[in-house]
Amino acid sequence: MPETLPASLALSAGQCRAARALLGWSVAELAEKARVTPAWLEAFERGGETVDDFDPGEAGRMLRALEEAGIELLAPGQASTGGGPGLRIRQQGGYIPAEQLSSANDG
Repeated sequence: MPETLPASLALSAGQCRAARALLGWSVAELAEKARVTPAWLEAFERGGETVDDFDPGEAGRMLRALEEAGIELLAPGQASTGGGPGLRIRQQGGYIPAEQLSSANDG
């Protein structure tokens, strides 16, 4: 069974799809701007890229293309600094924001 992409990848498949939607870009448009093939991008967005096929250069170019277009990726818990439109997927079940951590909610 193939391994999945490294957790350290700065851009998830869902973020990529959402960023394209915000920009109104097709797969072909992002692929062209990031200098990747549309097939690679489609596989990435489906979560089909495996470690064996993974090229950090492709992911880096894709991330730069999105950032140059104004997309700002937010890490979990990070506040938006730009004030522009954005999105984030809320953590499900069991997530405790840093400001609410205490010995009372230690598991």
